[in-house]
Amino acid sequence: MAVRYLIALYLKNFLFTLFALVIFFVGLDFLTSIKSLPKAANLQILYATFKALYGIDILLPISLVFGMIATKLHLIRSNELVALYALGYDKRSVIRPIFFTSLAITILYILLHATPMTYAEEYAKNIKKYGAISSLTQNLFFKYQNNFVFFERLLPLQQEAEGVKIYELYEERLKRLMIAPKAYFKNDRWHLQNAQVVVPKANRLQIAQEQIETLQGYKPKILDSIYEGRTNISLIDAFYALRLFAKERLDLRKVKAVLLYEIFYPFFAPLVLIVIFYFVPVSARLANLNLFTFGAIIASLLFWGIYYSLIKLSFTGTLDPFLAVIGPLVPLGMLAILFYKRF
Repeated sequence: MAVRYLIALYLKNFLFTLFALVIFFVGLDFLTSIKSLPKAANLQILYATFKALYGIDILLPISLVFGMIATKLHLIRSNELVALYALGYDKRSVIRPIFFTSLAITILYILLHATPMTYAEEYAKNIKKYGAISSLTQNLFFKYQNNFVFFERLLPLQQEAEGVKIYELYEERLKRLMIAPKAYFKNDRWHLQNAQVVVPKANRLQIAQEQIETLQGYKPKILDSIYEGRTNISLIDAFYALRLFAKERLDLRKVKAVLLYEIFYPFFAPLVLIVIFYFVPVSARLANLNLFTFGAIIASLLFWGIYYSLIKLSFTGTLDPFLAVIGPLVPLGMLAILFYKRF
C-alpha cells in the first residue's frame, strides 16, 4: 500500500514539475520568437508543439530529480516520512519505489530517442526559418565506397534528391559517371530515375540510360544531419551512421558521442536521486527545509550543467566521448551505491 502511494505521489510531482518547466520553456521561447514566426496560426501551433517536445527532451531528466525533492518535502512536512519509519519501513524501502519508477521513465525516455521526436528542435527551426517543417540542403558532396556523390538538392523529409551525380572510380580513374535529375530513397537504397550512365571508352564516351539502385544505407536524415553538423540524430539513424562511418573509415567520435549521450546520459537522474535522498532529514524539526531544498536544487543544477557542458564538448570532438559521457557517471554511481548501503 505504501509503495503504491509513494509511486503515485512521485509521479504526480514529477509530471507537475515537467509540465511547469516545459510551459515556461515554450512560453519564453515563443515570446522571443513571435516576430520571426510565420503568420499562419497552424504553423505557430506546430512550432509550439515541436518546442514542447524539445523541451521534454531537455528537461525530463532534471524533472525526475526535482520531482523526488518535491515528494520528500511533502512527506516531511506532512510527517508521513516519520510515520513510514514508525511502521517499520527503512530508507531503502522508501527510496526503492521512487528509484525504480524514475529508472522506468528513464528507459522509456531513451526509447523515445528512436522515434522522430528526436528531430523536434529541427522541425521547429525549419518552421521559424523556412515557414515549413521540411528543410532544404543544397550542394551536398560525400564519399561512398569508391564513389564520390553530389546532390544538388536534398529533401530529407520527402526522402528525395535532385541533381544527382555519382562518380564511380576504379584505381583512381573514372570508371563511369551516373547523372540523374531525381532520386528517391526506398528499401534502404537510393533509386536513380532515368539515369544517364557515361562510360569513357578510349577516344569516345559511351552513353546509356538506366534505372540504378545504389548508396545502400545512406538515409536522407543521416546525410542531412551530418552535412549540417547536427547532433540531434535518432538512435536508429545514429547506429546506421556509425556503421557507415566505420565502413568508410571516417571519424567516429561525433557519432559515438551522440550514441553515448542518448543511451547513458539520462541515467544520471536516478543516481542523483539516491545521493540527494541520503541527506534528506527525517523531520522538519531536525533541519531547515528551505535550506535543504535550496541546496538540493543548486547541487542538482550544478551537476547537470557541468555534465551537459562536457557532453557538448564531446560533440565538437574536444573531449573523448567515453570520458565526457560515461566518465562522470562512474563516480556518481559508486557514490550512489555507497550511500544506498549506508541507508
